[in-house]
Amino acid sequence: MNKNIGGYKMAPALLKTLAEEKVVLLDRSLEAKLPFSLTGTTRIVDKQGNTLALLLGKSILEEIEEDIDSNNPSFPASLEKSRRSGRVSGKTVKAKAKL
Repeated sequence: MNKNIGGYKMAPALLKTLAEEKVVLLDRSLEAKLPFSLTGTTRIVDKQGNTLALLLGKSILEEIEEDIDSNNPSFPASLEKSRRSGRVSGKTVKAKAKL
């Protein structure tokens, strides 16, 4: 069942998981010793195949954050307001991003 929380209509389990996020600093020297890459999605399981953790790569996490932002009902209005402000045109942003 989906709930409308803070303007977002999402699965409560996902919101709860994101709200309980833990941040752990990983030394780059230890990263090389991991038996898996930190890119993409990695599911860590026990010997019975039960999921213990799910690691999301940076690009996937950014996509989830963008989806959450864009699903907020006030997002289109804030985007339009920003465009009308004239502070930075879309053309300028595209040029800076080399798109």
